[in-house]
Amino acid sequence: MIRKFNYTGRKKIKRSHVGIDILRDSDGQRFFNLRLQLGDMALPENARIYVEAYHRTAYQRFDCGTVGRRRLPTDRQLAAFSHQTVPLFRVKVVDRSGTHGKILASLDRIRPESVDALPAGGHSLLFVEYEDLGHAIWMLDLDGSWPVLRLNRRAEDISLVASSDNRFLALVYPEVLRRILTRVLIEDDHSDPDCDDDWPSLWLKLACTLPDMAPPPPIGRTDQETWIDQAVEAFSASHKLLDMFNQSLREAP
Repeated sequence: MIRKFNYTGRKKIKRSHVGIDILRDSDGQRFFNLRLQLGDMALPENARIYVEAYHRTAYQRFDCGTVGRRRLPTDRQLAAFSHQTVPLFRVKVVDRSGTHGKILASLDRIRPESVDALPAGGHSLLFVEYEDLGHAIWMLDLDGSWPVLRLNRRAEDISLVASSDNRFLALVYPEVLRRILTRVLIEDDHSDPDCDDDWPSLWLKLACTLPDMAPPPPIGRTDQETWIDQAVEAFSASHKLLDMFNQSLREAP
């Protein structure tokens, strides 16, 4: 039976204090390892630590001991997920002394720092997944827990094209940036790059680090649209996307 949890007054675990790696055992089965720092949060020693892995409807929960006596379970296999799926994770610290469990601290939408001992971009802002998209080549999904660029697995060599073809990079990624900034700034009315370390703030922070970019305007749709245009132009210029695109055409057989 899944216990009910009370979310009132919980603390947020710093993203930099959590690290998760996905590995394979000698039989080729995937499992996770966890690095977790809670020492500065003044949490009760007997509060329990849970790690939850999830992707769409697939879900697994692992009991990792208590704050005072942390203990990873022996069985950490990610059996609920296909080998092509990289799940997200959440960590919860729960007081189970009462009738219902009370969540004292948590962090959601944690991306693994490595998968099969290869870096997964622990602070990467965009997941890439492959699925059947009909006749579409790519689709941006902003309705889940983290932005996902979905690529059509039926498209020939799509993984290679998406990672190394400069024409794909030049045509797709500026539009990805535009759609994400529009969603964050205009549709969701989120304009503070420093308010937390979840993906809307991280994408705004990324845009602010581009050459000659000021902080996003908190109000005024026209000003916000202009700021997004400037961010896309700065991104394209800093990565020399036009030069890359033209060079790719000249080198094409």
